[in-house]
Amino acid sequence: MIPPDGSSLSSVPAWHSLTLAAAIQKLQTDPDRGLTTQQVIQRQREYGPNELITSSGRSSWQVLLDQFRNVMLLMLIAVAAISATLDLQEGEFPKDALAILLIVGLNGSLGYLQESRAEKALAALKKLA
Repeated sequence: MIPPDGSSLSSVPAWHSLTLAAAIQKLQTDPDRGLTTQQVIQRQREYGPNELITSSGRSSWQVLLDQFRNVMLLMLIAVAAISATLDLQEGEFPKDALAILLIVGLNGSLGYLQESRAEKALAALKKLA
């Protein structure tokens, strides 16, 4: 939000670091009575309503794919591929590679469940607000 005194965002310190008096001065308001009806109308016209902008969110597939974009997981997948290749060249069953892939899959599944639940909870909180 750009302060009513016309200064730019770059010239205003972080709002949480301002003293109460400084914030009141920057916002040009009265701490006892708040804004007048005219000030509310003018600021809504200038800045828009005080509402959270909702986004459509990510699809379930996007959430799942994002679980496997972690650099460490990609490295584990590469290690599993190398391990499987070496084991198969030696004629052995690639049990190490399968164990690594199982752990990567389990990690991705748990991350997906946790993140999808968090997004649902966030959506419910946005509805309440």
